[in-house]
Amino acid sequence: MTMLDSMKADTVNILSTWGESLVVKRATNSFDGTGKATQTWTEVGTYLGDWQPSDGALMRSEVGLAIKSDAQVIFSVTVDIEAGDRVYRADDSYENVNYCKKYEDHITAFLTKTEKE
Repeated sequence: MTMLDSMKADTVNILSTWGESLVVKRATNSFDGTGKATQTWTEVGTYLGDWQPSDGALMRSEVGLAIKSDAQVIFSVTVDIEAGDRVYRADDSYENVNYCKKYEDHITAFLTKTEKE
């Protein structure tokens, strides 16, 4: 087993102990006969993740861009998640993914609170 494989296995191990079951959903846009857009949220998968709330001041800076996040979730590197997705908790509350940072052994998804529809 390589060092990278060992790191990935460690992440999976940690998430099996500390993680919670989270559902990732992705928007699908369609149009009715009159051309009116409809957005539906389709489940991508259910994954173990370590949800870590922040005080709302967690900020990530990129070239000319500053984005505040309300929480972050650590996922296994194999999770299918991208910016614009929603992450749902067991109580059906969710936050939007505003950025995903992929590392060799895990993915960190940065989340922003969302108003209920």
